[in-house]
Amino acid sequence: MSIVVSGIYVGGRIITELLERDLIIRSITATNTKICGILSEYFYGEELFRMSLEKLDIQHKLEVIESFIHSLPNTDTETPTVLIALHGIEDISVRIHDELDKIKKKIQDHKLKYFYWLRTVDINYDLMNLEGHVQNLDRRFDLFIKIRK
Repeated sequence: MSIVVSGIYVGGRIITELLERDLIIRSITATNTKICGILSEYFYGEELFRMSLEKLDIQHKLEVIESFIHSLPNTDTETPTVLIALHGIEDISVRIHDELDKIKKKIQDHKLKYFYWLRTVDINYDLMNLEGHVQNLDRRFDLFIKIRK
């Protein structure tokens, strides 16, 4: 009886981990789609923002990460460490999206002000946060690759 119960437990754990992995990957994909949507908008007159985005190369990094994650085979020997690493990538992707969304809203609000073309929108702090998030994404993806080896 205990063999059957432990077999059900192990089988259930494997199914749970595979479902969790699938949900994380879907969340990363959805977040990356939202980020690409924000990045595809043209922010006329916001040269600092455009240059910062080009320097960070966010869209390309996210496409590579998403492609890599989708190409991983589903295995029943997925370790909790891999799931933790995927959660970390998902978390930082959400933070990048939130920061980009906040910058987008600041730019849109700025353009509603009188004489907005005479001054620039203050997004320096937000760009520093965004740069930090992208660096964290790089480190977390590097860690994920090292774990998978």
